Amino acid sequence: MNDNPLPSRSGWRSLDPTKLAVAAFAFIGFLLRGALVSRSLRAIDGLFIPDDTYYTLTIARSIAHGHGPTVDGSTLTSGFQPLLGFLMTPVFWFTSSSDAALRFDLVLLVIADTVTILVIAWVAHRLAGRVAAVAAAAMWALSPIAISMALGGLETSLAILAQVGLVAVWIRGREVDDTRHWIVVGVVAGVAVLARIDSLALVALLGVLQLWRGTRPGLRPAAIAAAAVLAPWFVWCAVTFGTPIPTSGTSIQKLAPYGSFSRESTSIAASAVAGSPFAAWTWARTQLVTDWTRGMVVFWVLVAAFAALAVVWLRASLRNPAQDSWTIAPAFPAFAAVLLMFYAWFGVTWYFTRYLAPVAWILTLMIAAAIGAVMRARATASRRRGAVLIAIAISVVSLLLISALVTDVKTMTKQYLPIATTGTASAYESATGFRDPVQTVLAQVPDGSRIAGWQSGALGYYGTNRVVINLDGVVNPDTASKDVSELARYLRKRRVEGIVDVPLVIARMDVALRNLQPAAHTEPVVTVRGNGILQYQYVRIVWPPRG
Repeated sequence: MNDNPLPSRSGWRSLDPTKLAVAAFAFIGFLLRGALVSRSLRAIDGLFIPDDTYYTLTIARSIAHGHGPTVDGSTLTSGFQPLLGFLMTPVFWFTSSSDAALRFDLVLLVIADTVTILVIAWVAHRLAGRVAAVAAAAMWALSPIAISMALGGLETSLAILAQVGLVAVWIRGREVDDTRHWIVVGVVAGVAVLARIDSLALVALLGVLQLWRGTRPGLRPAAIAAAAVLAPWFVWCAVTFGTPIPTSGTSIQKLAPYGSFSRESTSIAASAVAGSPFAAWTWARTQLVTDWTRGMVVFWVLVAAFAALAVVWLRASLRNPAQDSWTIAPAFPAFAAVLLMFYAWFGVTWYFTRYLAPVAWILTLMIAAAIGAVMRARATASRRRGAVLIAIAISVVSLLLISALVTDVKTMTKQYLPIATTGTASAYESATGFRDPVQTVLAQVPDGSRIAGWQSGALGYYGTNRVVINLDGVVNPDTASKDVSELARYLRKRRVEGIVDVPLVIARMDVALRNLQPAAHTEPVVTVRGNGILQYQYVRIVWPPRG
């Protein structure tokens, strides 16, 4: 913790070396992300984009065309994080090109992540001074985790910007204690929750600290503003589905491959944050998931360390109440501990890298604050010596990050866990490259067809002029929690003409169709192999004649 007076705000705003260094790292980060986003969509999709990205884009397109949030044109869903969907909706008013909209989505997230570099540097500056600001900017600009999330096309980068932005405006709100600024705090809090529902935990932690250590009147306008932002979406969800919580959560958890707090789910959660924000290196992940006991121990050590740090920072802030920035700092490690605990309970290991990516910005601030504290402790009257120390610290951090980036750039999201020890459930955790296989399959699917699949994001997004029905319930409440026999009857009810999915799933579905009375069966049309373990198969369903 920084026990010295707060850094000068005027120094941050003036044109000084700190500001120039942060701007330089932000520019480097933007160029790096821009170079990647300028590559072909085939390359970006193969490296970074998961299937869930296409669900959100399909829903945004449906809203733009007046059908509401749906992926099949008729069945409404709340199974997505709404902010990105709402932001992408206007794009489909101006283009009918699926690839053009996808490219816009990627550019939007690259811009958001570049802004995060600046905001996280500002927060680090308020916590621990100039060196911390530059270190935080360097880490986030070159972080493989940050870059891979931005290029993934999903809400993660937007949510991280909203979360770090909430911290920044909260710090500023405590400093100025002005009603108008607390309204801004509430708006940003509402936006953060719309960006990703688990941001509620961060909002709650900041609110508790404010109630305990801050002025309470400011929370009233903040709460009203947050409620005004969230009310339209939450009320619509509650009226339509009976709950404001995304319906995808329940559906996904029922598909979870492991139990809550099992050795498998805790190990994979620990592996997902290994090396953050530098990278979730493949070797670290392998070490943690090839020995479930070791991985489980590391998980609980991480949770205990985050919780202990929150307590230490809380006690330190009590000894120095003049530092408003540090008063809310205990919320950061506490939020990391909450995320780890929640997702270990959730058990849906397929997406842990994405779900736990916000831990990377928390660790970025923690590392930057530590660097800032060390540098301030070693400062001397000699400006030259101080400048040399700063240059060494920044160079070391930059070299570490560049090394991580170079070694992982080809496999940022292609870090499949060993299938022999973890099973395919874990290997899917970073599956990408859905665009080309589904386009090959769709070339065999006649216009106007009704097809279905569990992994149906890219299928629905590129399957224009077809009705694509989701079967795993993530974005289709009608199929949530249904077993294969119930799904077979559902397919008959909706007169689905074909299934597109992995061969194992189709084989199970074929058995269920043959058990119907009267029986149906499938006929293979085409099989296409994609990245890693991904393999798409398209089969026609042969229904018995009616009557």
